Amino acid sequence: MIELLILITLITLIMCFYSNLISKKLNLIDVPHKSKIHQNSVPITGGLILFFSTAFTFIYQIYFEQEKFFILNSYLLLFFLIGIFDDKFNLNAYIRITFVLLISIFFILSQNDFIIEKIYFEILNSEFYFGKAKIYITLLCILLLYVAMNMADGINGLIIFLSIFSILVLKLIISSNNLNILDISTILTLLILSYFNFTNKLFLGNSGTTLLASYLIFSTIEINYYSQINVFSVISIFLIIGIDMVRLIISRISSKKNPFMRDQNHFHYILLRKFDLLNTNLIYLALSFMPIIFSSILGISVLYFIFISVVFYFLIIFKV
Repeated sequence: MIELLILITLITLIMCFYSNLISKKLNLIDVPHKSKIHQNSVPITGGLILFFSTAFTFIYQIYFEQEKFFILNSYLLLFFLIGIFDDKFNLNAYIRITFVLLISIFFILSQNDFIIEKIYFEILNSEFYFGKAKIYITLLCILLLYVAMNMADGINGLIIFLSIFSILVLKLIISSNNLNILDISTILTLLILSYFNFTNKLFLGNSGTTLLASYLIFSTIEINYYSQINVFSVISIFLIIGIDMVRLIISRISSKKNPFMRDQNHFHYILLRKFDLLNTNLIYLALSFMPIIFSSILGISVLYFIFISVVFYFLIIFKV
């Protein structure tokens, strides 16, 4: 495994240093726009670099003949292709959502464990089964997380660190599992990308955000299928991006605007108008992961800390 991580580190660093050249060859460049905050054209090669990391990890895993790993990488690949086409051709949001749902339907129907058939309420010590509605519930959850992740992508570092902490919390705290090789290689790649992203050398692009969304979607569904995990613990780590998504969609629809139209009313932009980039990321991450971390440390229901995070979110939104 050490050899793989060294190889991934070298490949990631090389691709990062040559991002300008790669972006020009592939026409993967994010140009300034009134709905964005950067002033210069920036390579959107982060997703491509992340994809190469997962691809090399997959090749490494072939020797272990892990079928589930092959299924996961197939899911990631298809989502990545949606993202990379969007980066190049600026696809309509409804087209992307349609492909996300079609891909997910295929995996739901072909894989027995890629389904949310039940949720567990720790506070009641009971499970609720969805029965015939399980396919629709699964598709709804996939769609919500996909859209929320894309809406949260707007400032340097945020999606990278949201993804890193989500993987760590989901695997180590919520499900009490060990990190697998793909978790480790993904986190390693994201840590390297974070430096180049923070210094405005490259962006993840929709390809990177979509790839990470698909990874979190697949991992969460799989863990929920095989383990008894508190539904509110899972909700807590996607709480802020979820609330912000709902707020933005309701606000845009009420103003008779496209619900997926880009603007600067996102929570991260509101924070950025009050704080610098580093503190904006720290506040966003604190509100996102404080509930589950404090709940685990203090042994108190995560619902109390979810309430606190939601209160602070709306205090910041309404400038109280």
